[in-house]
Amino acid sequence: MAFLRKTSNAELSGKAGIKGFPLILDEHYQVHTLSLRYFLHCLESVQTSSLSTYGSHICDFISQLEVDGKDVSEIDDDWLEQYKQAIIERDPEEEHNTENYASQVCRSVINYCLWLTESGYEPYLCGPTKNNRIQISYSKSHRIKHKTIKNTNKDKRNMQAPRSDWIEHIKPFGPKRNDLAKRFELMIDWGRLAGLRAHEVCQLKIKHLPSRETAEKAVEAERLIPTKLTVTKGGRVETVRVPPSLVLATWDYTDLYRDKIANKFRKIHKKDRSRLPYVEPDTVFLSDKTGQPLDPIPFSSSIRKAFLKAVEEGLLTEDERVWAHGLRHNFVTKNLRENDKAGQKNPERLSMQQTRHSSPEAMDPYLHDRYSEDFS
Repeated sequence: MAFLRKTSNAELSGKAGIKGFPLILDEHYQVHTLSLRYFLHCLESVQTSSLSTYGSHICDFISQLEVDGKDVSEIDDDWLEQYKQAIIERDPEEEHNTENYASQVCRSVINYCLWLTESGYEPYLCGPTKNNRIQISYSKSHRIKHKTIKNTNKDKRNMQAPRSDWIEHIKPFGPKRNDLAKRFELMIDWGRLAGLRAHEVCQLKIKHLPSRETAEKAVEAERLIPTKLTVTKGGRVETVRVPPSLVLATWDYTDLYRDKIANKFRKIHKKDRSRLPYVEPDTVFLSDKTGQPLDPIPFSSSIRKAFLKAVEEGLLTEDERVWAHGLRHNFVTKNLRENDKAGQKNPERLSMQQTRHSSPEAMDPYLHDRYSEDFS
């Protein structure tokens, strides 16, 4: 699975001291060469800060190609539309205009695909003719136009937070293998019970988990325990207060299942002399395919597939939607309702702090179910 790294101090194209230049790596830590050439091309005309954003977008795109098992030469307009919708569905808050964010990602992807075409790497991929798989047009000001770039702002609607029983209904439809099923259920619980975003769940560090002894004492005292997060939406180190039962379940998973994945990849790398020695990541949740931290894209996709299966089995309707960021919606809505019930002064501002939001306006998507009698 592709992941992104950024330079802290590099010399590129004759420029020294470049910080934040993106590099996309695969699970073997090999550089994705085409994207590197594209970023070097862009460096001639854009600021590094903008290029850093492009890197995040292109990395997401490459990761989605890997999830779908496709080469870039195989995508077309229909695939891009489905990709845009997938971005919205896996994180329909995104502070709080995912239609806009998805449009920005698609613009970066189309610019990259156009460069691939114009540079001769994929001659028929992107362009204004019928021979191109991705058909673009140009405005009078020579800006690229494509249907996925257009922002309809449809996601500004009120969003219904998933109920707790809806979330429980999707758990049986995760991976079938016992260890992967336990991982799937536990990751869902970190979103629903601790309010973590998908990428925060995937980057949860073992060394920052409270000890088993601390969790056991907290169970007896019936109190939440603080847990540090070092990978968050704003890049800040933050602390969340989590149920001790969740911490204990995480230690059980780590001892029983996670170590087996790490040991498997130690043996694979040791047996294959062409590989570097396996360096075990410090994250709780590892991919069974790569031994690296699990990526939020397949995690979000697995929740989507489980939801659709629950609908197919008649346990949920299409309107009773569960998605990755919906787990956090459930958490934040419950937090608001608890502050209301406790008679707290300024409950919205208190919840803003407790749920790690940057502004009162960022709480707006969560207000829809605040007073719903059927919410759980």
